[in-house]
Amino acid sequence: MRRTMKLTVATVGLFTAVAGGGVAFAASAMPTPSGGTTTPAPASPTTPRTPEPGEAEAKVKREAAVKIAQDKVPGAQVTEVEFDGDETPTTWEIELRKGTVEHEFEIDATTGAILEQDQENETGTDQDDDQDDD
Repeated sequence: MRRTMKLTVATVGLFTAVAGGGVAFAASAMPTPSGGTTTPAPASPTTPRTPEPGEAEAKVKREAAVKIAQDKVPGAQVTEVEFDGDETPTTWEIELRKGTVEHEFEIDATTGAILEQDQENETGTDQDDDQDDD
């Protein structure tokens, strides 16, 4: 009887630890190849989040960068926001979705200028507007 009780308590404790760790892992920011981190768009405006490294020094804050992108695609939903403090200049990478089209923006975190704008529909058709001559 005692052995069964210990085994049951140990199993419940292990399950609790694994479940709690999975939630913590799923909620963390993910590193990207460019050295920044990817943070999913918040579930609601009141959801607290941890600022990414270098984000506090950016002149253009997260909300302003999102607004710049959304002003170009009214009605689009934010799907991802990433701050890249390793690039010069530092940038915000914003992904929006409207219908079947995904819009990607790279916004200068110092000036708010749109450095790149790209859109792709679900069929894979790509349209690039990176504001350079190539």
